[in-house]
Amino acid sequence: MAIEVEGNEEKVLTDQKWLSFLLRQILTNAVKYSHNGDVITIRMSTDDKGHKILSIEDTGEGIAPSDLPRIFDKSFTGTTGRKQSASTGMGLYLARNASVKLGINLTVQSSINKGSTFTLTFPTSNPYLETIAK
Repeated sequence: MAIEVEGNEEKVLTDQKWLSFLLRQILTNAVKYSHNGDVITIRMSTDDKGHKILSIEDTGEGIAPSDLPRIFDKSFTGTTGRKQSASTGMGLYLARNASVKLGINLTVQSSINKGSTFTLTFPTSNPYLETIAK
């Protein structure tokens, strides 16, 4: 398995501990559902509105279209997750909760046998800093 990193180094203002948890969960799933020889790509970019965007793309098993709407639900393991005895359905649920608290928009696109791309879109401003600046 290989990991490729693309894009420019960018800085974001967020909670390091919870962002680390969020990234660890997504990367753990990318490794868990990939095959030998697959590539995981971590890409950083900026959209036209100034949002920093971090995407983690794997070329693994992918997520069934019928499962996609529920992957962030508590205890949902889905078709692919049921193949893994260690799946609890809590990882992506907790990741979504953390992303909401951090103001990060977490989305996913996936195709069976082609892989998944999890995208984190960071806010352009930090609401906490805006409240203490007043």
